[in-house]
Amino acid sequence: MAPSAIITGAASGIGKNIAEQLVKRGYGLTLLDLDGTLLETTARALSASAGPGGPRIRTAVLDVMDEQAQRAAFRAHVDAFGGVQLIVLNAGISERGSFFDPANTGWQATLDVNLTAVLYGTRAASEVMGGEGAIIAVASAGAIFPMPVSPVYAAAKAGVAHFVRSAARSLAARRSGPVRLMALCPEFVETPLVTSVMREDPATARQLLGSLDIALLKPAFVAGVALAMVEQPEAYRAGAVVLVRQDGSLVQPYARSGRALGGGPREARAGPGEGPAAEAQRRQLAAWATANPPKEYGKIVITELSPDFRRAARLVTAPLPFGPSAPPPPPGTLLVRRVFAGVNASDVNYSSGRYHASKAEALSKLPFDAGFESVNVVMAVGEGVKGFVPGDAMAALSYGSFSEYGIEPARTALPVPCVAPEIVALLTSGLTASIALEEAGRIKAGETVLVTAAAGGTGQFAVQLAKAAGCRVVATCGSPAKAALLKELGADRVIDYSRENVKAVLKAEYPGVDVVYESVGGDMFATAVDALAHKGRVVIIGMMSSYGSGWAPGTYPGLAEKLLWKSAAAVGFFLLRYAPLFKAHLARLVAAWQAGTLQVALDPRPFSGVGSVFDAVAHLQGGASRGKVVLALPAPGDMPPAAAMSRGGGAAGEGPRAKL
Repeated sequence: MAPSAIITGAASGIGKNIAEQLVKRGYGLTLLDLDGTLLETTARALSASAGPGGPRIRTAVLDVMDEQAQRAAFRAHVDAFGGVQLIVLNAGISERGSFFDPANTGWQATLDVNLTAVLYGTRAASEVMGGEGAIIAVASAGAIFPMPVSPVYAAAKAGVAHFVRSAARSLAARRSGPVRLMALCPEFVETPLVTSVMREDPATARQLLGSLDIALLKPAFVAGVALAMVEQPEAYRAGAVVLVRQDGSLVQPYARSGRALGGGPREARAGPGEGPAAEAQRRQLAAWATANPPKEYGKIVITELSPDFRRAARLVTAPLPFGPSAPPPPPGTLLVRRVFAGVNASDVNYSSGRYHASKAEALSKLPFDAGFESVNVVMAVGEGVKGFVPGDAMAALSYGSFSEYGIEPARTALPVPCVAPEIVALLTSGLTASIALEEAGRIKAGETVLVTAAAGGTGQFAVQLAKAAGCRVVATCGSPAKAALLKELGADRVIDYSRENVKAVLKAEYPGVDVVYESVGGDMFATAVDALAHKGRVVIIGMMSSYGSGWAPGTYPGLAEKLLWKSAAAVGFFLLRYAPLFKAHLARLVAAWQAGTLQVALDPRPFSGVGSVFDAVAHLQGGASRGKVVLALPAPGDMPPAAAMSRGGGAAGEGPRAKL
């Protein structure tokens, strides 16, 4: 029998996004909401996305404050599907006026809908769940932190969290089958509840959020966390209360175990990042990284300036400062063994000296280390380092990543849950897409977003993130195989320029594009500008068409006039200018990947050993890559334990990847 689920508050926001992800997993659904019109619209869209033969989707209008109606709706689902494995109690409302206004009686509804109705739903769920299952009560970060602007709302959500913690043990011990009762407590999410307050009452919203420029959590991301809670029982036990921070990190604030991070008491992070399995992984990685260290290691250095990487670069050896008689790493640094490194279009820009202030400065720095990004294992820590110990997995966005070992500043090191190659793709490529779309593109739901070179390392993420933000996504690529990948990643329209004319398609089908994520340059940039809507934005993250030929300056006659006429903007984006945002965005991306809501497409061609850098760069520059080009730096027979290179680190096992 196929699994099935019931969702209250399912017409929009988090409930709708949970439904979308459950449909993809083959769940039959009963969607319940007070807004019948919007509920039917959501159900039709879900049925259309599932296609013929997809799972059955039922709907019913429900006032969750009617306990008998809620029980009847749950029983009707079981009658229709033969059982239920998951119930999501998501219905909620915001604060209704000031509690201290004697004339205000609306506060009682806030308490009833957000707390009492959850108790009704939990009791009804326990009656109809005949075997094992899970109940998720969607609460709020207001359950953990005070909310002076919404004290009744916060009290209700805190009541949900503590009810879950208190009632979970009884449900987990049921003779008819254990049920895991859990609470999901996100900070501010881009839902109708939050956005309506921002739109209709900016003063209150500013008090509530701290700033109207805050980066709201995406409902699809929060929904992915909810599904991870369901699918990873070893990480999310009965009674788990999972706080989703604004930066995308996950915390279980009431968990009793956890190690220190950053020098202070560490909140126990949700997911497979902590616990016995993670500690075992740490020991395994430490043993792997420090076993039989060589006296010398290989690395790639740039010895002359040229866009021809083979000409510019050399493989050299350097002494490895590690061993019983070697001094510790310098204060504030980490000695690391590199596992994977990423290859980027801009590697040839760096070998040309373009990332220095001038050619003279670049010449004065020769020889300099190559490579921008890597995933590593900590071997040793320098004096004063807090938050890292030997065996930790960490990522680095730093020059010198094309090497077998390295020294990294601890202050810029990025903690990650495992040393999977997919995490490399989330660094330069994923961070560029995440930060550029949010900060430079300022994408909004309902907008049309054009992604050029969309099947490449960063384009694949721009497609998915724009789609998750509620945008229509148009993607360009240059082969049927790449087009197939983009369709799998969710692009609404794929333009294969080997078969279609991009300019003609845009003119006929998308006469006004709101945001362009542009990395090609040349004629593609000109086409993108012509396709912009009024007040559109073209975000320039690169111009790869000119990298290999020396990056000649572009000439775009009439550019200023076109932008002026449309009140449009061309915005440059260089990732390193946004370094303060790296940790927050990477945590969000990694969590989405672990939850299965963000796919990572890796190029299928393998590259192993530091000497393979030359071939990997040539492969990318030749235009044959599909997805992110990643190379393994250890020899094929000397890789870390397989579990440490999986989606869940040492705990959760391997999940689906994009099929290439």
